[in-house]
Amino acid sequence: MQEIFKNKYRFVLFLVMVITVGAVSLWAGPEGGAAEPEAKISLWSTIASGRLVGVVIMIISLVAAALIIENFMSIRRDKLVPEALVGELAEQLDAGDYDKAAETGTEDESFLGVVIAAGLSHRDSAFGFFEMQNAMMEVSERQVSRMYRKLEYLSFIGAVSPILGLLGTVTGMIRAFNQIALTEGMAKPSQLAGGISEALVTTCMGLIVAIPTMFFATYFRNRIDSFIAEAETIVDKLMGRFRRTE
Repeated sequence: MQEIFKNKYRFVLFLVMVITVGAVSLWAGPEGGAAEPEAKISLWSTIASGRLVGVVIMIISLVAAALIIENFMSIRRDKLVPEALVGELAEQLDAGDYDKAAETGTEDESFLGVVIAAGLSHRDSAFGFFEMQNAMMEVSERQVSRMYRKLEYLSFIGAVSPILGLLGTVTGMIRAFNQIALTEGMAKPSQLAGGISEALVTTCMGLIVAIPTMFFATYFRNRIDSFIAEAETIVDKLMGRFRRTE
């Protein structure tokens, strides 16, 4: 059920992205970015002056927003270390119902549940608690690596956004200097405004995307570390009984 909801949520975000990109294309006009002359410069006409690079930055900003929302939904205590699961596992382990505890952890699919289930699946190993501990560490590292890999996309967007802004700066200035060359140095300010606007707008857009994206990438990394440390303490308390029985 959770996977179905997640897929629907991503589909909605995809539709929003497509609609927004279509709207930006309309704002950019049929000539690929030249905004229509207006008596008043609006926010949308300013964004449209970023031309193709500005559209690319807007697309990755939507991707970043989707990733941030998804991480807020998945990196939560009740997703990684559910309090109800801790109590249920404690009762089952105290009662010696290890098979039921392993089944409960597997069905819950949280970080804590998966780690406990991995340890309990090796409780009859010849190496005892040592084998259980290795199994839990291996699963834990896999789960943490998977969460960190998701954050790499945010970090990449945060790193590439200013570079795209710089690319827009370069292309905008090339346009402006080409206009100067075409008019043999007699270009009017209005003729240079398009290129200069592209240069400044794309730089601004790149920074606007990069700063919050890098902030959230660091925030989520610290959040993961905090919850994993909490989960490790709980795992040690729940599974410590197997160490004592060796």
